[in-house]
Amino acid sequence: MNRFQTIVVLTLILFGGAFPALVYISQNGGLGDSAMATLQAVNPAEQLALIVSLFNIKPIYMFLCVAILLTLWDQASASARALFFGLTALLIGELVCGAVFSAFRRELIVSEHIHSFGMALEFSAIAFALIHFLDIRISQTQTRISSLFAFIAAMGILASFLPLAVSPSPSGYHADIFGFPYLYARFEFNQWVESRALPVASIFLFSLALLSTLRAAQSKFTNAAKVFLAAGIGLLAFSILRLSLGALFAERLVWFEFWEETTQLIVISTVTFLLWRFKQEWIQERVALFRGSV
Repeated sequence: MNRFQTIVVLTLILFGGAFPALVYISQNGGLGDSAMATLQAVNPAEQLALIVSLFNIKPIYMFLCVAILLTLWDQASASARALFFGLTALLIGELVCGAVFSAFRRELIVSEHIHSFGMALEFSAIAFALIHFLDIRISQTQTRISSLFAFIAAMGILASFLPLAVSPSPSGYHADIFGFPYLYARFEFNQWVESRALPVASIFLFSLALLSTLRAAQSKFTNAAKVFLAAGIGLLAFSILRLSLGALFAERLVWFEFWEETTQLIVISTVTFLLWRFKQEWIQERVALFRGSV
């Protein structure tokens, strides 16, 4: 992409992140209250889970993210560029959350939305990289893949109705972690995004992917269709993940955050393994470059 196209894409992405907030504000007059009044004790198991997630799991997958970004820095393939963008979005969301927590000692609705949007973009970018990789590999064997992706888009439309059946249920509490106050919260706006905005967007994107595939040449799965399909998969996957964790751990949100961090570790570790397995030359090239500069 040239500079103009990059600016247009980034503008559309930023608008996509802000649009749910604008819709919610227009309907409700604001994003809601960030305060939660209930105080709960945190048991030893939750204290251990908090320590492991914050001081072990998160640093590991963030280190892997940085290592992947360095590996992909100047790679020209579409899969590499997508992964680079997605992991950059994830790191920005994490840094915004960390900065807000440092300043306010708790999460805010806006910072949580930015963090969530970064994760959704990460999932979508990973989905695009995988779709693009499969399209290239399978096309080389003369196997038609457009019908497979069209089927996935159609099933994605059906699956997107599942989150729409979930009713937002705000929950949260103040916890005392070794004398340090911490707010665990599932804000109503963030749940509305996960259970309403993202599924509707997924249905729209899956529909565009399906229409793009049906209108394209029989053996051709267009780049536009790949983007639509990947975005639909990423948004839906993030929606289902957050709603599932929220339902499972509504009363003990320490475990919600622990398993979200663990899921991120699994995802980033998988990307790292696939790069090592299929693109060792990229890693070796980057290692050689750093050795030469030392």
